[in-house]
Amino acid sequence: MKKIKLFIFLLFSVVGTLFAQSSPPDPVALLNKTAQRYNVLPSFSFKFTVSVDDPIVKNTKITGQLFIKKEKYYLKLDDQIIANDGVTMWNYQKTINEVSIFDATDDDFSLYHPIRILNSWDKDYKAKTINEEMVNNVKVTIIDLTPKKQFTFYKMRLYIENTTSLIQKIMIYQIDSPTITYSITKFTFNDTIEDSIFTFNKKDYPNVHINDMR
Repeated sequence: MKKIKLFIFLLFSVVGTLFAQSSPPDPVALLNKTAQRYNVLPSFSFKFTVSVDDPIVKNTKITGQLFIKKEKYYLKLDDQIIANDGVTMWNYQKTINEVSIFDATDDDFSLYHPIRILNSWDKDYKAKTINEEMVNNVKVTIIDLTPKKQFTFYKMRLYIENTTSLIQKIMIYQIDSPTITYSITKFTFNDTIEDSIFTFNKKDYPNVHINDMR
C-alpha cells in the first residue's frame, strides 16, 4: 500500500513538473517586467531594420536608428526623420524636402516608442502568449497584442528576450496593407543623448518647406 501511494505521489510530481515546464509565461507579468526594464533607463538607442512582407514589391527593406530619452525621441529612417521633444513633433520627408509640424500629443508614430506601448498596453490591447522560440541565438517569448479599439492593424506581435526582457522584434499585422517587421540589430544602454537632437533645426535643411499643422 505504501508503494502504491509513493508511486502515485511521484506520478503527480512528474506530471506537475512537466505541466509547469510547458506552461507559457504569463503575458501580463512579462510585459510589466519589460516596461520596468525600459523605464529605469535614463536614455537609450538602437539600430533596426524594417522589412515589408509585400508579394508585389519584393525585398522591401530599410534601416533606421531610434534615440529615446524618456518621452522624447528621435527617429531616423532612410528617407524620413521624426523628432519629438515632448512639446512639438516634426515629421521630415527627405524626398520632397518638407517638414510637417504637430503638437506632441498628435503624434501618430508612438509605435516607434516602446515605452509608450508598454506603459499603456493594458489600456489599449489584450495580451496573449503564443510560444517561445530562438531568435538570433537567444530565447524569446512571443506575445500578441490585439487592439481593443479600431486601429490600422489587427495585431502587434512582440518578441521579448527572456534573459534581458528587451524587445528583439516587432511585427505589425496591418488590415489592408502588408505586414511590417521591425528587427533590432544593435541596442545601446544609457546612451548619452543631447536634448538638441529631439528638435528639428531648419537651418540644417536649406529651402525646406514648412507645413505647420498646429
